[in-house]
Amino acid sequence: MPKLALHLFETLYAHGVRHAFGIPGDFALSLYDALEESPLEIVVMTHEPSAGFAADAYSRVRGLGVAVVTYGVGALNMVNSVAQAYAEKSPLVVVSGAPGIRERRERDLLHHKVKTFETQWRVYQEVTAYATILDNPLTADAEIHRAIETALTFKRPVYIEVPRDMVDANIDELPYERPPVKKVSRGALLEALSETIQALNKAQCPVLLVDVEVHRFNLQETVVELAEKLQIPVCSTMLGKSAFPEHHPLYIGIYNGEAGDPTVRELVEGSDCLLMLGAFLTDINLGMFTAHLNAEKTILATSEKIAIGYHEYPNVDFREFVEELTRSQELKPHHTEPIPTMRPRVEPSPGPITMKGLLYELNAFINDDTLLVNDVGDALFACDDIQTHEGTSFLCPAYYASMGFAIPGVIGASLADPFRRAIALVGDGGFLMTGMELVTAKKLGLNPIIIVLNNSCYASLRAMGHENASFVNLPTLNFSEIARALGGKGVVVETGLQLRKALHQARDSDVFTVLDVRLSPSDISPALKRLGELFARTLKG
Repeated sequence: MPKLALHLFETLYAHGVRHAFGIPGDFALSLYDALEESPLEIVVMTHEPSAGFAADAYSRVRGLGVAVVTYGVGALNMVNSVAQAYAEKSPLVVVSGAPGIRERRERDLLHHKVKTFETQWRVYQEVTAYATILDNPLTADAEIHRAIETALTFKRPVYIEVPRDMVDANIDELPYERPPVKKVSRGALLEALSETIQALNKAQCPVLLVDVEVHRFNLQETVVELAEKLQIPVCSTMLGKSAFPEHHPLYIGIYNGEAGDPTVRELVEGSDCLLMLGAFLTDINLGMFTAHLNAEKTILATSEKIAIGYHEYPNVDFREFVEELTRSQELKPHHTEPIPTMRPRVEPSPGPITMKGLLYELNAFINDDTLLVNDVGDALFACDDIQTHEGTSFLCPAYYASMGFAIPGVIGASLADPFRRAIALVGDGGFLMTGMELVTAKKLGLNPIIIVLNNSCYASLRAMGHENASFVNLPTLNFSEIARALGGKGVVVETGLQLRKALHQARDSDVFTVLDVRLSPSDISPALKRLGELFARTLKG
């Protein structure tokens, strides 16, 4: 009979997980003993929020990830990271050690406890798709599988709490048919497909909008095949960036309401059939809700439901819908006017470096072996004008938008896909939150390139009409010196030519490199400039 914790970690390994991120603690020591005995590699981070961000990024790239933490101070410290994973549909498994079942009955005031012994479990019910406490050896195996299947089906985090006197409990593996975590109907699928095909064939100017769930469900190649079959313009959102190759002749750019490219906006909002695959209709994705989309002429397909105009099909599997739509022989190709390709708003910086110059050099540097992780702020909004390649992987927290994601995220992503050259784009504010995690990169022998937008302020807040507020200012720091103190390389960048040279030198480095890019506080990306105006208008309204 297998032991509970070891069985849990071996089951995760069988689902493709190879690393476990976290920080040990006394309620999780026996859990870590089992983890060390398992085939998973332990990655000890410096802070639980970073462990959550790293495991989140790992999950986005690899399809499933795990964070292992201790009770109370560990798991509750990681709630924000897990909340982001939930908001942005990342299949992260949180495993937390906890007080034993017996000691809960015998001792009330154990350290790390908040209100009741179930407080942590109740908190995690709010930020996960499934939360369970493994307190019964007879049901533990079923609970483990239910949690993992939920994470994989809905691409959401799940929570598994393991009391420390259950870690080595012998459990039963029962060979029974587990009910699916989502009910689907073949009839509903066929009806949704029929209605979708009819709408696409009838349309004069259809457009395909590709978003984040296409990436989460690994449907990129399928969607390229669908687009080429239809021969229609394709766009994405910030959260869904790189889900469709941006050098493809059908790709027109990022749609972002009034904040985005006017040509993209005109094509999307003028479409008589907008097919949105895996889309999040968020304020950031829709230019602070300045998007003008006619619900009667949209088809929204996600893992939650298929909505065609005002008709909804909740019991349809998203992956099956996309795959069968692509295979359909009834779809007609559209012979449209020449499609305008993506046009990044960038230009070289012959003198002092500018945001447009930084983006120009970055676009020239990245290739199909690049793994790009962006933080929030202008590091995020600038992605409107970063042009990825067919094999480029791009990660960003473009919905929940928590600062500090990029550096632990690039560590998790690098471990999930070690064959790509990892780059993190982060503001100085985001670096100050989690930049110390670079010591973990050094310890693991990772060599990401970290581009710091060093402008001594929260640039996105300044752009919202607060350029004269003292609270948006940050201390001026030399991040290149910090990099060297943490065991890596650091370079101060003040011109476009210096950035070009530093990027190519960093590509060949065997340790991480921080490029300390000195920017004016008033120099922001074209996207942030427009978004700032919309944010300010929204806040005043």
